[in-house]
Amino acid sequence: MTELSNPARSRALLIGAHSFTDPDLEPLPAVARNLDRLAELLRDPSVWGLDAGHLSVLAEPDRDQALGEAGRLADEAEDTLLVYYAGHGFVHDLSNELYLALPRTDPRRLYTALRYQDIRELLLGPQVRARRKVVILDCCWSGLALHGAMSATGLGGLSDIGGTFVLTATSETRTALAPPGETYTAFTGELIGALEKGVPEAPPLLTMTTLYRHLYDALVAKGRPTPQQRNGNTAGAIAVARNRHRPSVPGPGTGPEDAVTSATEEASVDPPPVDLPSAEEPPVDPPPVDAPSDEKPSDEDSSARGPRVRLPGPRRRRTVVMASALVVAVLGSLPAALNLIGGDGSDADAKAKGNLTVTIGVSAPLSGDFISLGRGIRDSADLAVKKANADNAVPGVTFKIRALDDKGDPATGRRKATELVADRSAVGVVGPLNTSVAQAMQKTFHDAHLTQISPSNSDPALTLGDGWQQGTFARPYNTYFRTVANDTAQAPAAARYLYVKSKRRKAFVIDDKQTYGASLVQSFKKAFGEEGGAIVGESHVDAGRRDFSTQVSQAVNAGADVVYYGGVYEEAGPLSKQLHAASPGVLLAGGDGIFSDTYATVAGDGADGDICIAGGAVPDSLPSAETYIKDYKAAGYNSSYSSYGGYAYDATSALIQAFKSLHVDPSDTVPSAKRESLRAAVQNVDFDGVMGKVGFDANGDAVSQTVTVYRLSGGAWKAEQA
Repeated sequence: MTELSNPARSRALLIGAHSFTDPDLEPLPAVARNLDRLAELLRDPSVWGLDAGHLSVLAEPDRDQALGEAGRLADEAEDTLLVYYAGHGFVHDLSNELYLALPRTDPRRLYTALRYQDIRELLLGPQVRARRKVVILDCCWSGLALHGAMSATGLGGLSDIGGTFVLTATSETRTALAPPGETYTAFTGELIGALEKGVPEAPPLLTMTTLYRHLYDALVAKGRPTPQQRNGNTAGAIAVARNRHRPSVPGPGTGPEDAVTSATEEASVDPPPVDLPSAEEPPVDPPPVDAPSDEKPSDEDSSARGPRVRLPGPRRRRTVVMASALVVAVLGSLPAALNLIGGDGSDADAKAKGNLTVTIGVSAPLSGDFISLGRGIRDSADLAVKKANADNAVPGVTFKIRALDDKGDPATGRRKATELVADRSAVGVVGPLNTSVAQAMQKTFHDAHLTQISPSNSDPALTLGDGWQQGTFARPYNTYFRTVANDTAQAPAAARYLYVKSKRRKAFVIDDKQTYGASLVQSFKKAFGEEGGAIVGESHVDAGRRDFSTQVSQAVNAGADVVYYGGVYEEAGPLSKQLHAASPGVLLAGGDGIFSDTYATVAGDGADGDICIAGGAVPDSLPSAETYIKDYKAAGYNSSYSSYGGYAYDATSALIQAFKSLHVDPSDTVPSAKRESLRAAVQNVDFDGVMGKVGFDANGDAVSQTVTVYRLSGGAWKAEQA
């Protein structure tokens, strides 16, 4: 049975370096905040409860101080010894070893840094009595600590020793991330969040395996560097924190700002938490936890990055399920239909209006970073349902919304998909927001013949298959549809705008070697050439790069008047700043991966004029959306309809219209339209919606591939006329 590491017999060392004497090393103020908050949490009795004398924080140490303190604590620890480091990481050119930056480190003389091998040897020394050891590294190339070139006798050797768990922010080939404007670094920020708020659906004690899986899902969903782990024997069961998570249950104290949530959001408690996935639901997202975890393939990795989450707002999901006698037979072993919630939440109202209640599911992030986008999707679907009920769109039928919080997390989304499939009253799903969540849900819905329509996913592979870049189109799941344009429409729109409106003639292209970025660049090259422009050079860089001096020089020397970047805002911001410093007249352009307020902040004042393309239209610019916007505001929803609300409204309307075309008997007590029949009906819908013509091609893509050009002006993205 898992037990909490004894705080009286355990020790922890937190090491960080956030300021540097070498001008080439970027300051990392977030690291100092990492140390402060982690120390507070590890000392908190509700988390671990370490005594102040058992936890040492070295904010700006030199090499001897770091090793000396590590040695002292290693001598004292009897139960668990935890060592954490955050700062810059380096790889030695000759030995391929990992070195950790200290305040006076010279990157050209790595003997001035802290050699990870020295930490390893210290922890494995004969004087160390701790039976369990945890190493957490938040720095670039930190994956070298798992399986570096020295193999079992070198960097990776530490994690081969029984009772040792090594957790790293990224792989041996990737940089870590300290997002501008965020309180903590990306990796440690998620770790702090898990300790502060706990982990839903996890046991009372957070083992290292549980923490790793939670961090993996959270970071992949945000398109951030993928954490890695390796453990020896049962080290994954080491627990250094209690789980603070407590399921929230709506009660009398619910405030007015949560009125809509309480009426439409799922309130039931999830299944009992387990530390390891059940046999019914294998962990298809995270790599195995008993071996070195390699990064996800590039296509899946890219789907979790910028293009799949269009900042500033995230995507959400809604689900609609329709059950027939056939589906009930298939799902006979699953729980009976869960409580139906939505509309005004009144069953009496439903009975007054008709004999049949039908649920439309919504899957979206209703908590976390993307909550505003998720609520916009949920509330817009709710508005569509209320209008259908008020208009008596289907006589004898009352529609309800059942909104589930997928948290923008693939693993959570997969569980929520299973819940919606089991709901006998559900006829379809609206959502999700994130492509990575959609990928995790698609098969579950397909196997149950349950239709889903996303108002925001843009990855072409969701409808065209993984071979779409090679010109081979094969729809993976015929139950998946979307009302927004996919990414294939972005690059041609950028090429047309740049050539025709901005009069740009020479483009230099750069991609981040990821599927999304590389495919955008290839499409742009073709489209820009067809417009009459010339590609004067190209470059391929690693994702996470911050220094683009070489690429900027190449572009300027080639006479480029625009640089097209295939990637996301994290790298595009620094690239834009460096580009405009070297040549103010050159524009930077990209896809929805750079559509972020963070990009504008990092790029600076010189970036005015840069453009990006995002799928979908702006509701405020469409006469067809005037009534929707008016009704949405009149309904008093607490959140804005946001970027994808109009598309969620149309997706919900498509499900209602499809159901109407099949349902003919008001006296039915279960939906007469079977799920497969409804899917076929959705395939054939054709009507004028809030955001334009609503219909789907043979692949499930929207017939209207509308995109919007956004131009940076005064530090903010503003919609342009394409």
